[in-house]
Amino acid sequence: MCGINGILYSSGFNSGKEDEFHFGNIRKMNEAIAHRGPDGEGIFIDYPVCLGHRRLSIIDLSENGNQPMFNEDKSIVLVYNGEIYNYKELIPELISKGHQFNSKCDAEVVIHAYEEYGEDCVKMFNGMWAFVIFDKRKRKLFASRDRFGVKPFYYFKDKEQFIFSSEIKAILEVTGNKNAEHCKVFNYLAYGYRTNDGKTFFQNISELLPAHNLIIENNTLRIIRYWDFPVNKFTGNNIKDVLRELIFDSIRLRFRSDVPVSILLSGGIDSGIIAAVTNEMIEKEKIQSTSVSSYSAVFPGFRYDESDQIKEILSSCPHIDGNFVTPSSDNLAEQLPSFVFGMGEPVFSSTSFAHFVIMQEIKKRRVKVVLNGQGSDEAWCGYGKYVIGYLLLDLLMSKPGKFFSQFNSASQKLGLSTTYIAGQFLKAMLPRRKASYFRSKYSEKIFGCLSKDFVNQNYDCFQNPVIKRTSAINLDTYMKYNIKYQGFNQILHYEDHSSMQSSIEMRSPFIDYRLMELAFSIPTDNKISDGISKKILRETFAGMLPERILNNNRKIGFVTPFDEWTKEPAMSGLLKDTLNSNALFRRNIYQSGKIKGMLSSANSNSNFPLWRILNLELWIRAYGITNL
Repeated sequence: MCGINGILYSSGFNSGKEDEFHFGNIRKMNEAIAHRGPDGEGIFIDYPVCLGHRRLSIIDLSENGNQPMFNEDKSIVLVYNGEIYNYKELIPELISKGHQFNSKCDAEVVIHAYEEYGEDCVKMFNGMWAFVIFDKRKRKLFASRDRFGVKPFYYFKDKEQFIFSSEIKAILEVTGNKNAEHCKVFNYLAYGYRTNDGKTFFQNISELLPAHNLIIENNTLRIIRYWDFPVNKFTGNNIKDVLRELIFDSIRLRFRSDVPVSILLSGGIDSGIIAAVTNEMIEKEKIQSTSVSSYSAVFPGFRYDESDQIKEILSSCPHIDGNFVTPSSDNLAEQLPSFVFGMGEPVFSSTSFAHFVIMQEIKKRRVKVVLNGQGSDEAWCGYGKYVIGYLLLDLLMSKPGKFFSQFNSASQKLGLSTTYIAGQFLKAMLPRRKASYFRSKYSEKIFGCLSKDFVNQNYDCFQNPVIKRTSAINLDTYMKYNIKYQGFNQILHYEDHSSMQSSIEMRSPFIDYRLMELAFSIPTDNKISDGISKKILRETFAGMLPERILNNNRKIGFVTPFDEWTKEPAMSGLLKDTLNSNALFRRNIYQSGKIKGMLSSANSNSNFPLWRILNLELWIRAYGITNL
C-alpha cells in the first residue's frame, strides 16, 4: 500500500528543463502524500515521463520491493498502490512463461502480467489497485484502477502534460488550482452526495472511474471499462456453501502480509463474520497468528453505542483481542480543520471522523493492515431502510400478493414506521433527482438557502439512474447504481484517505469481486425478505455468531453523536467561529439572509445538514478556493 505520483509530458513541453527541475516537481508531489508511504521514497526521471512513489511496506519488506519497479531489461517501469491478493497463485504461470522475479512483491506480478497479457492483465487480478506502467518501447502509458475504486486515481490533463496522483493535493502542488467544480459542490450541499462521475471537487482534475483502464499512446488518451457486473444467474443449489467458501477464501487472502493484520469491529454482522471466520482460521492454523487485535469506536452513554454488541461478538471469538476507542467532541474540534484538509474533498458525515480517530489509535499500536466489513451492505441489502421501497415496488410488479405481508414484516423487523415505509415506496417511484430534491427542500431545508443562480446552473448535474419501474428489477438496478455512481464511492473515498493519513492499509473481504458477482447473480429474496436484511449471510453463518447479532436487522455502523457534540463547549466554539463568519455569508452559493437564518435556528431542525456546511466551509479555507 503506497502513494503514486507522475507526470507525462507531450509536445516537447518542458523538454529543455534539467532533470533537477523534474525531480523537484515529483519531490513536491511525494512530500504532499508522504503519509501514504513513510517507509521509503522513489523517483524516476526519464523525459517525457517522471514518476514518484511513497512506500508503505506490507509485503516483502526488503529493498527489493522498492518502487518505481522495473522488469528485467528496464523497458517497463511501474508505480503501484494497492494489493493483488492472489499474486502467489499467478507467479508459477508467469515463471513458466520465462519471467524472472527479483522480489516477493505483488507489484512485480503486475509488471510481468502486463508483459505477458498486455492491458488484459487486470482481469486476472483479485485485489485493489491504482497503478501506472510506462512502456518505453511503445512510448505508452497504461494506468488502471480496481473494479470498485477502493484505491484512488486522480489526474489533470491538458495539451502539454498528464499529471496523476493518489491524492488531489499532490496534483495541486504542480498545477496550483484554486477553483472548485460547481457541480460537485452543488450535489454535496444540496443532497449530501459525492457522486462518481469522473469529476472531482476541483475544476480540471478528474478521477479515473472504477473498473477502467486509461491509456496514453501517440498523444491520444483513451479510457476503457474492463469489468462490469455479470448478467448470468447462479444456477447451482448450494448458494450457502459457495458463499461460505468464498468468504473464507477472501479473508484468507487478505491475511497475506509480512506485518500484523487487525480487524475494524462494529456490533454488526459483517465485521462480526470477519471476526468469527478469523477466530476459526486461527484455531485451525490456517493463518499464522495465535490472536488478532480488533478496534472499535464506542460512545458510552449515547443512543447509538454498540459496546454491548461488540463485547458479545468478542466473547464468542476468544482469539480476537478487542480494543475500544471513544472519539469525543474535543477530538473533533481540535482536529477537524486538519482532518478536512487530509480528506482532500468534503465528506458526507461525521462518521468519517470516527474512522479517522480509530486509525490514529491503531497507528499508535504499530498496526499497518486492518480488515473491515465494507461492501457487504451494498451487495447484500444491508441498508434495509433505504432499499425497502424498491423491494416493495418490485413485488408490486411481480408478486403483488406478497406486497402487504412484506410491508408489515419490514415494519416489525426493521423497526420502521408504516409512514416511513410508505414514503420510501413513493420515493422509489420518483426519479432519483426529484426524490433528493424533495428531501433537500422540505426535510433538510437546505435547498432554499442556495442562491438561485447556483441552483439553476447546476440542478441537472445529478444524474438520474435508469430505473424501469414497470419491471421487477428496480432493487437490483438501484443497488448497482449505488455501487457504481452514488453512495459506495464516498465511503471508499473517506476510508482510503482516513486510513492512509495514519499510514494504514484497509482491506475489505466483502469487496472481493467474486463475492460481488455472486451477490448480483442470485435472487433478491436471498438477500432481503420478510423484513430480514442480508438474509443469506445470517443463515450461512448461523452458529458462528451470537443470536443477538444474527437477529439484529437494524443497521447502526460507526454513528457518531454529532448533534450532541455540537452543544459541548469546544465544538460549539468552532461552529460559532466558522458558521457565523462574514466570509461564509458572502459566498455566492448561498442566499445570505436565508442561510444566516437557518444557521441561527439549526438546533430546532435536526435534519438541517449542519455538517455539510461546516465541512464545505473548512474545505474552502483549507485549499484557498477562490470561485465560491
